[in-house]
Amino acid sequence: MAGLMAARRLLLLLPSVPVPADAGAKLRNLGLVRALQGARDWRVDAIAFGAADEQAALAACTGSAACVVAPPRRAARQRVWDLLAGRPDMAARGWSAAFAAAVDDALRGGRYDLVQAEGIEMAPYLRRVPAGQRVYDAHNAEFLLQRRASALGGSLAGRLYSRLQWRRLERFERALVQHSRLVLAVSEHDANQLLALAGGQGRVCVVPNGIDVADYPLRSPAAETDPTLLLLGKLDFRPNGEAARWLIQSVLPGVFDQVPRARLFCVGAAPPAWLVRAGQHDPRLAVTGYVADERPYLGRAMAMLLPLRLGGGTRLKALVAMASGVPIVSTRLGMEGLEAVADEHYLAAETPAEWVHAVRCLADDAGLRQRLATTARSLVEQRYDWRMIGPRLRAVYAEVVG
Repeated sequence: MAGLMAARRLLLLLPSVPVPADAGAKLRNLGLVRALQGARDWRVDAIAFGAADEQAALAACTGSAACVVAPPRRAARQRVWDLLAGRPDMAARGWSAAFAAAVDDALRGGRYDLVQAEGIEMAPYLRRVPAGQRVYDAHNAEFLLQRRASALGGSLAGRLYSRLQWRRLERFERALVQHSRLVLAVSEHDANQLLALAGGQGRVCVVPNGIDVADYPLRSPAAETDPTLLLLGKLDFRPNGEAARWLIQSVLPGVFDQVPRARLFCVGAAPPAWLVRAGQHDPRLAVTGYVADERPYLGRAMAMLLPLRLGGGTRLKALVAMASGVPIVSTRLGMEGLEAVADEHYLAAETPAEWVHAVRCLADDAGLRQRLATTARSLVEQRYDWRMIGPRLRAVYAEVVG
């Protein structure tokens, strides 16, 4: 009992219940919870958007838990009002009066050493928290993501949206860094970007994305294998959707020409209508939609493809593939923020011709597949397993709260 009374207390504000951990943000959030709950010096409570029947799952991995029904999609009139008011769209989409009331109730009901908002959508609730207790976990440097998107090809509407939003996100994230007790970033790159944005005013520490490596058994690439390619991720997330379109339109024709037996599996929730239609008309393209367990697809893949051309943060799906022994072909941006070296841990490609060449090399060379699988798995075990990250996270908190 004495140990429990002495424990520090953290309140997590979550955009969703993190179990099952079937998306990148959920993987990070569940890892954070487990890393702290497994230590005697911290007690973690949580408030999350979720249905009433999800509260038991949340309570199973935290102390006190509360679920609040997610707000409906904002009406066009509200979005226009936010636009005129100068508020960043991403920071407004998770607002709920019921959630704010739950935060107020939790703060009245117990003293917390720290209150941590997971991602940009939960950040507005930190305004209800005393400045000395605020922690913002930046899953991405969002202003950077939108700035990159504004310069990338794509629809005119998408570019205009990003151009308008990135300036607003700059102001919003600058204030977050300057007025929080602590900001967590997923990579040194993001940490430097956020700290520079705030003019050096603030405390930003790196707690990288991670996975429980033991959850992903390492398979040994077979000497002979079908050239099955895997695109993995939530497909209504704009960077993923644009990457899929570019890959299918600009790269796949050359891949199918050079590797005739190749087949691409697009695995992830909310595939756009154009992608579903493409899969219906081409037997070499399989579009699965949401799957509860991605490991069977990892087990049969010759390579995972990360053709990202915009984005921020780090890709948890890259860690999943590396832990599983699936070689990766990626743009520079796709592996940004990870301590992965091209030609040692993955194959790098930018142009369509480079992509076709990389896939052809993997299809033809079992030794290359084996080497990439082995070195990538070793990197994840040493740098990105929560067994390694957890102590670092607890040390950061201990230093902040004294």
